[in-house]
Amino acid sequence: MGKMEAILLDYEHKVKHKIEANEANTDFPKISNYNLTEKQLDDYLFDKQAILDSEGSLKTQYTISGILIVLPILVLSAIPDNLLPWGKWSLFVGIGIGLLLAITVKLLIKLSIKARLSKLRDDDIEHYIDDVLNY
Repeated sequence: MGKMEAILLDYEHKVKHKIEANEANTDFPKISNYNLTEKQLDDYLFDKQAILDSEGSLKTQYTISGILIVLPILVLSAIPDNLLPWGKWSLFVGIGIGLLLAITVKLLIKLSIKARLSKLRDDDIEHYIDDVLNY
């Protein structure tokens, strides 16, 4: 998938394209009926998309996870073989620690995004967006 296609699939563009494509229809939800302005909607969509994008691209996520998985192995490789605490199993323990580290960081990022989205949430705007997307 190209970069332009990815941009067009994001949340903000999805909502705006749906509005542009259907705003002439008489039964399409009108923003004025929800006591909202275009600026409020645009600002909200921009802020929400920024939060959703803060996780980074898939490539960035994989790179960070890979580094976190390999990091404990690199640390263990600096220790002489006869001093390794788990002997011949040290490599597997290092991989396990790296996986736990990567999963923990991923979870913390997801929780951060969820908390920021709940802090941003505006029920009136969300109601309008839901009606638009369900049209």
